[in-house]
Amino acid sequence: MSGPILLYSAGLDSHPAWYALDRPPALHLDIRHHFRDQELACVRDLAGQAGIDLEISNELDLSRYDNDQADIIPLRNMYFAMLAAQRGADVIWCVGVNGDLTRDKSPEAFAAMSEFLSRFADRPIRVDSPFWDKTKSEIVAWYLAEQHPVNELLATFSCLTPGTSFEHCGRCPSCLRRWIALANNGLDGSFASPPWRWERVSSYYLAAMLSGRYSPDRVAEFTAAMATVGVTL
Repeated sequence: MSGPILLYSAGLDSHPAWYALDRPPALHLDIRHHFRDQELACVRDLAGQAGIDLEISNELDLSRYDNDQADIIPLRNMYFAMLAAQRGADVIWCVGVNGDLTRDKSPEAFAAMSEFLSRFADRPIRVDSPFWDKTKSEIVAWYLAEQHPVNELLATFSCLTPGTSFEHCGRCPSCLRRWIALANNGLDGSFASPPWRWERVSSYYLAAMLSGRYSPDRVAEFTAAMATVGVTL
Protein backbone atom coordinates (compact mmCIF):
# COMPACT_ATOMS: atom_id res chain seq x y z
CA MET A 1 0.00 0.00 0.00
CA SER A 2 1.08 3.58 -0.53
CA GLY A 3 0.51 6.45 1.85
CA PRO A 4 1.76 7.24 5.34
CA ILE A 5 2.58 4.82 8.15
CA LEU A 6 3.10 5.86 11.76
CA LEU A 7 5.59 3.82 13.77
CA TYR A 8 3.62 3.37 16.97
CA SER A 9 4.79 2.45 20.47
CA ALA A 10 1.85 3.72 22.57
CA GLY A 11 4.25 6.19 24.15
CA LEU A 12 3.84 9.78 25.23
CA ASP A 13 5.11 10.88 21.80
CA SER A 14 3.64 8.42 19.32
CA HIS A 15 0.07 8.44 20.66
CA PRO A 16 -0.31 12.23 20.38
CA ALA A 17 1.34 11.98 16.95
CA TRP A 18 -1.45 9.69 15.77
CA TYR A 19 -3.93 12.49 16.48
CA ALA A 20 -1.65 15.22 15.10
CA LEU A 21 -1.29 13.33 11.81
CA ASP A 22 -5.06 12.82 11.45
CA ARG A 23 -5.14 9.16 12.52
CA PRO A 24 -2.95 7.38 9.93
CA PRO A 25 -2.43 3.60 9.74
CA ALA A 26 0.07 2.52 12.38
CA LEU A 27 2.71 -0.18 12.67
CA HIS A 28 4.11 -1.60 15.91
CA LEU A 29 7.23 -3.76 15.59
CA ASP A 30 7.67 -6.23 18.45
CA ILE A 31 11.46 -6.33 18.67
CA ARG A 32 11.55 -8.61 21.77
CA HIS A 33 13.11 -6.07 24.13
CA HIS A 34 12.95 -6.63 27.88
CA PHE A 35 9.79 -4.57 28.47
CA ARG A 36 7.87 -5.99 25.49
CA ASP A 37 5.05 -7.62 27.49
CA GLN A 38 3.94 -4.36 29.09
CA GLU A 39 4.45 -2.37 25.90
CA LEU A 40 2.47 -4.83 23.78
CA ALA A 41 -0.39 -4.89 26.28
CA CYS A 42 -0.51 -1.09 26.24
CA VAL A 43 -0.30 -0.94 22.44
CA ARG A 44 -3.28 -3.28 22.11
CA ASP A 45 -5.25 -1.51 24.83
CA LEU A 46 -4.76 1.99 23.44
CA ALA A 47 -5.37 0.91 19.85
CA GLY A 48 -8.68 -0.55 20.98
CA GLN A 49 -9.65 2.54 22.96
CA ALA A 50 -8.80 5.01 20.21
CA GLY A 51 -9.75 2.90 17.19
CA ILE A 52 -6.28 2.86 15.65
CA ASP A 53 -5.81 0.96 12.37
CA LEU A 54 -2.82 -0.95 13.73
CA GLU A 55 -0.61 -3.77 12.50
CA ILE A 56 1.49 -5.55 15.13
CA SER A 57 4.42 -7.41 13.58
CA ASN A 58 6.90 -9.84 15.14
CA GLU A 59 9.16 -10.06 12.09
CA LEU A 60 12.05 -8.12 13.70
CA ASP A 61 13.88 -9.69 16.64
CA LEU A 62 16.51 -7.33 18.12
CA SER A 63 16.67 -9.01 21.52
CA ARG A 64 20.35 -9.89 21.13
CA TYR A 65 21.15 -6.15 21.11
CA ASP A 66 18.93 -5.29 24.06
CA ASN A 67 20.42 -3.73 27.18
CA ASP A 68 18.07 -3.55 30.15
CA GLN A 69 20.07 -0.59 31.47
CA ALA A 70 19.26 1.62 28.48
CA ASP A 71 16.28 2.49 26.31
CA ILE A 72 18.19 2.61 23.02
CA ILE A 73 18.93 -0.30 20.69
CA PRO A 74 21.36 1.13 18.14
CA LEU A 75 20.05 1.50 14.58
CA ARG A 76 16.53 0.38 15.51
CA ASN A 77 14.90 3.33 13.76
CA MET A 78 16.71 2.41 10.56
CA TYR A 79 15.29 -1.12 10.77
CA PHE A 80 11.83 0.31 11.47
CA ALA A 81 11.99 2.66 8.49
CA MET A 82 13.07 -0.11 6.11
CA LEU A 83 10.21 -2.37 7.18
CA ALA A 84 7.69 0.44 6.79
CA ALA A 85 9.10 1.12 3.33
CA GLN A 86 8.71 -2.57 2.47
CA ARG A 87 4.99 -2.11 3.12
CA GLY A 88 4.85 0.60 0.44
CA ALA A 89 4.80 3.64 2.71
CA ASP A 90 5.77 6.88 0.99
CA VAL A 91 5.85 8.81 4.28
CA ILE A 92 7.17 7.08 7.40
CA TRP A 93 6.39 8.90 10.62
CA CYS A 94 8.95 8.01 13.29
CA VAL A 95 8.34 10.33 16.20
CA GLY A 96 11.32 12.37 17.35
CA VAL A 97 11.11 15.50 19.48
CA ASN A 98 13.07 18.69 20.05
CA GLY A 99 16.10 17.76 22.12
CA ASP A 100 16.40 14.09 21.10
CA LEU A 101 19.98 12.86 21.40
CA THR A 102 19.62 9.47 19.65
CA ARG A 103 21.96 9.24 16.66
CA ASP A 104 19.37 7.68 14.34
CA LYS A 105 16.53 9.97 15.46
CA SER A 106 17.21 13.52 14.31
CA PRO A 107 16.20 15.65 11.30
CA GLU A 108 19.63 14.97 9.77
CA ALA A 109 19.38 11.21 10.32
CA PHE A 110 15.87 11.09 8.89
CA ALA A 111 16.96 13.08 5.82
CA ALA A 112 19.74 10.54 5.25
CA MET A 113 17.30 7.64 5.66
CA SER A 114 14.89 9.28 3.22
CA GLU A 115 17.61 9.61 0.60
CA PHE A 116 18.82 6.02 1.12
CA LEU A 117 15.35 4.44 0.99
CA SER A 118 14.26 6.53 -2.00
CA ARG A 119 17.35 5.52 -3.92
CA PHE A 120 17.09 1.79 -3.34
CA ALA A 121 13.28 1.55 -3.49
CA ASP A 122 13.32 3.65 -6.67
CA ARG A 123 10.49 5.88 -5.46
CA PRO A 124 10.21 8.96 -3.21
CA ILE A 125 10.14 8.04 0.48
CA ARG A 126 10.21 10.51 3.36
CA VAL A 127 11.09 9.63 6.97
CA ASP A 128 9.96 12.42 9.26
CA SER A 129 8.52 13.45 12.62
CA PRO A 130 5.61 15.84 13.22
CA PHE A 131 7.16 17.06 16.46
CA TRP A 132 10.70 18.26 15.70
CA ASP A 133 9.72 21.72 16.89
CA LYS A 134 8.23 20.49 20.19
CA THR A 135 9.60 19.14 23.44
CA LYS A 136 7.73 16.41 25.33
CA SER A 137 6.13 19.00 27.60
CA GLU A 138 5.01 20.98 24.55
CA ILE A 139 3.57 17.85 22.94
CA VAL A 140 1.48 17.19 26.04
CA ALA A 141 0.42 20.86 26.10
CA TRP A 142 -0.64 20.64 22.45
CA TYR A 143 -2.56 17.40 23.09
CA LEU A 144 -4.47 18.96 26.00
CA ALA A 145 -5.18 22.17 24.07
CA GLU A 146 -6.69 20.10 21.24
CA GLN A 147 -8.89 18.39 23.85
CA HIS A 148 -7.87 14.86 22.98
CA PRO A 149 -8.74 12.21 25.61
CA VAL A 150 -6.70 12.68 28.79
CA ASN A 151 -7.39 9.10 29.87
CA GLU A 152 -5.63 7.86 26.73
CA LEU A 153 -2.63 10.09 27.36
CA LEU A 154 -2.28 8.79 30.93
CA ALA A 155 -2.62 5.22 29.63
CA THR A 156 0.44 5.57 27.39
CA PHE A 157 3.51 3.55 28.32
CA SER A 158 7.04 4.90 28.93
CA CYS A 159 9.17 2.74 31.24
CA LEU A 160 12.32 0.66 30.95
CA THR A 161 11.85 -1.47 34.07
CA PRO A 162 8.11 -1.88 34.60
CA GLY A 163 6.40 -4.17 37.04
CA THR A 164 3.93 -6.84 36.06
CA SER A 165 1.30 -4.34 34.92
CA PHE A 166 1.29 -0.88 33.36
CA GLU A 167 2.88 0.60 36.49
CA HIS A 168 5.83 2.87 35.77
CA CYS A 169 8.89 2.30 37.97
CA GLY A 170 9.77 5.98 38.46
CA ARG A 171 13.46 5.07 38.47
CA CYS A 172 14.56 5.11 34.84
CA PRO A 173 15.24 7.79 32.20
CA SER A 174 11.95 7.15 30.40
CA CYS A 175 9.95 7.58 33.59
CA LEU A 176 11.82 10.79 34.41
CA ARG A 177 11.09 12.26 30.97
CA ARG A 178 7.47 11.18 31.25
CA TRP A 179 7.07 12.75 34.69
CA ILE A 180 8.64 16.03 33.53
CA ALA A 181 6.22 16.32 30.59
CA LEU A 182 3.17 15.51 32.72
CA ALA A 183 4.19 17.65 35.71
CA ASN A 184 4.76 20.68 33.47
CA ASN A 185 1.16 20.35 32.32
CA GLY A 186 -0.42 19.84 35.73
CA LEU A 187 -0.99 16.09 35.30
CA ASP A 188 -0.24 13.39 37.83
CA GLY A 189 1.20 10.19 36.42
CA SER A 190 1.24 6.90 38.28
CA PHE A 191 4.74 5.84 39.37
CA ALA A 192 5.89 3.17 41.81
CA SER A 193 8.50 5.62 43.09
CA PRO A 194 8.59 9.44 42.72
CA PRO A 195 10.83 10.13 39.68
CA TRP A 196 12.20 13.36 41.17
CA ARG A 197 13.62 11.33 44.09
CA TRP A 198 15.45 8.86 41.85
CA GLU A 199 19.11 8.91 42.92
CA ARG A 200 20.28 9.57 39.35
CA VAL A 201 18.55 12.96 39.43
CA SER A 202 21.03 14.24 42.00
CA SER A 203 24.02 12.10 41.01
CA TYR A 204 23.86 12.76 37.27
CA TYR A 205 21.04 14.88 35.83
CA LEU A 206 21.50 18.01 37.94
CA ALA A 207 25.19 18.27 37.03
CA ALA A 208 24.54 17.34 33.39
CA MET A 209 21.89 20.00 33.04
CA LEU A 210 24.12 22.68 34.57
CA SER A 211 27.14 21.68 32.48
CA GLY A 212 25.42 22.13 29.11
CA ARG A 213 25.04 18.42 28.32
CA TYR A 214 21.39 19.02 27.44
CA SER A 215 19.69 21.61 25.26
CA PRO A 216 18.35 24.82 26.86
CA ASP A 217 14.78 23.65 26.19
CA ARG A 218 15.31 20.41 28.07
CA VAL A 219 17.01 22.22 30.94
CA ALA A 220 14.08 24.64 31.17
CA GLU A 221 11.59 21.75 31.23
CA PHE A 222 13.58 19.89 33.87
CA THR A 223 13.88 23.02 36.02
CA ALA A 224 10.17 23.80 35.74
CA ALA A 225 9.14 20.26 36.67
CA MET A 226 11.47 20.13 39.67
CA ALA A 227 10.00 23.44 40.84
CA THR A 228 6.56 21.80 41.01
CA VAL A 229 7.87 19.57 43.82
CA GLY A 230 9.78 22.36 45.57
CA VAL A 231 13.25 21.65 44.18
CA THR A 232 15.22 24.54 42.68
CA LEU A 233 18.51 24.36 40.77
